[in-house]
Amino acid sequence: MDLQSEKLNVLQQIINSDDESLIRDIKSLITARDFDWFDGLNSSQQNDVMEGINQLDRGESFSHEEAKSRFEM
Repeated sequence: MDLQSEKLNVLQQIINSDDESLIRDIKSLITARDFDWFDGLNSSQQNDVMEGINQLDRGESFSHEEAKSRFEM
């Protein structure tokens, strides 16, 4: 079965369903798939993440063990 036929089949099942929990689950699934955690961050947090990625790309990183020793209290 091709993708278009499969989508129509799923839509028909949804349309014919009176199961409210099924509809809520489908809505929840779609919403969860559309949400990107990065988009949930404020601009300052997004900048911090991007700076961290840039530092890693430049090779500016250290091991977990080194981090523990640097920030040991």
